Amino acid sequence: MKVMSIIGIVWFTLSMFFMLLLINEDMEVAAGWGFFGLLYAIPYSITMLVLSDKQSKLNVNTSDELIKLHDLKEKGILTEKEFNLKKAQLL
Repeated sequence: MKVMSIIGIVWFTLSMFFMLLLINEDMEVAAGWGFFGLLYAIPYSITMLVLSDKQSKLNVNTSDELIKLHDLKEKGILTEKEFNLKKAQLL
C-alpha cells in the first residue's frame, strides 16, 4: 500500500500542477488533467475501502477469539502456557 500511496502523491501532484498551469490557456486540457487524476483516485479509494473492511473484520474476530481463550483459561480448560501460546498465534 505504501507504493500505491507514493504513486498517488506523484500522480495527484502532477495532475494538479498541469491543471493549474493550463486552466487559463485551455480549459479542456485542464479538465483532461483533472480526469487523469481521477483515473487513479477512484480505484485507489475502492482498494483502500476493501482493505479497511477486511482489516476491521479481522480485528473483530481476533478480539472475539481472545475473549473465548480467556474464558477457557478462567474455567481451567487451558493452562496459562497454552493460553499465552494461542494468544501469540492470534496476535
